[in-house]
Amino acid sequence: MGHFTIAPGRFDLSAALDDAIRASCAAPARSGAEAHPIFAFVAALGGMGARVRDVCRDLGLAFDSGAVLGRCRIDYDAPMTVDTAYDVAAEVVLLERKASRRFGAADHLTLGMTVSAGGRPHARVQLTTIMPVIA
Repeated sequence: MGHFTIAPGRFDLSAALDDAIRASCAAPARSGAEAHPIFAFVAALGGMGARVRDVCRDLGLAFDSGAVLGRCRIDYDAPMTVDTAYDVAAEVVLLERKASRRFGAADHLTLGMTVSAGGRPHARVQLTTIMPVIA
């Protein structure tokens, strides 16, 4: 969908933030500069130039009527590291309306986000959000 643009964004991944995430899920302490892998997801969403909710609303989708996460795929190109500023580029990959047993019809929005540092991709995230179609 080339006609809808999402502003680029940025995410600063500090050692303190990595420590807090690790403590919250009882993950092992960091050794070296490599951050917990969940930061691919956190940086993609937290560093996007717009909130998923706002993108959905701007596209005329019924986000507030019960949006759910339909799918998330993360591909890692390089480890995320602490004390690094990441650039986040996001785009609408696909928007399709599908039949739904529960709602009659549902909109499926897939966003693609690339998390990069120094021009080098570290992670690619695809997130599909499903929302009921409100007549």
